[in-house]
Amino acid sequence: MRTLPPPPALRPIDVGPVRIDCPVILAPMTGVTDMPFRKLVRRFGSGLNVTEMIASPAMIRETRQSLQKAAWDAVEEPVSLQLAGCSPDEMAEAAKLNEDRGAAIIDINMGCPVKKVVKGDAGSALMRDLPLAASLIDATVKAVSVPVTVKMRMGWD
Repeated sequence: MRTLPPPPALRPIDVGPVRIDCPVILAPMTGVTDMPFRKLVRRFGSGLNVTEMIASPAMIRETRQSLQKAAWDAVEEPVSLQLAGCSPDEMAEAAKLNEDRGAAIIDINMGCPVKKVVKGDAGSALMRDLPLAASLIDATVKAVSVPVTVKMRMGWD
């Protein structure tokens, strides 16, 4: 599969030790950014793909759906894996599992406004509880050696 080169005006960026040759990043979108879609977007020049949001408890249990969302093809690398949750210990454990599987970046979802996610005190609900949000970030950063990023929004709804 031939990948198009980045436009000349776009310069590489670094997220910690991760070089993103083309600073066009595919955002995580549940139900959209599955592996076939990510591979297609990568072919057309995406420098970094982020997986669909994966609940950290499901990732720890290695459910079929979480493993499917966490899978990627080598053509997509580097890959950022997005986790959601409200338990610092679970977030840290899920992040470590995915670092061990080769994720280049761990992304914490603090932006999803979907009621099901917010009712579970995850996603954008974390913007209402900044101490918990800080604990999630701190636990995740301590658990992994890869960069940790956060997808967030202003407000929570």
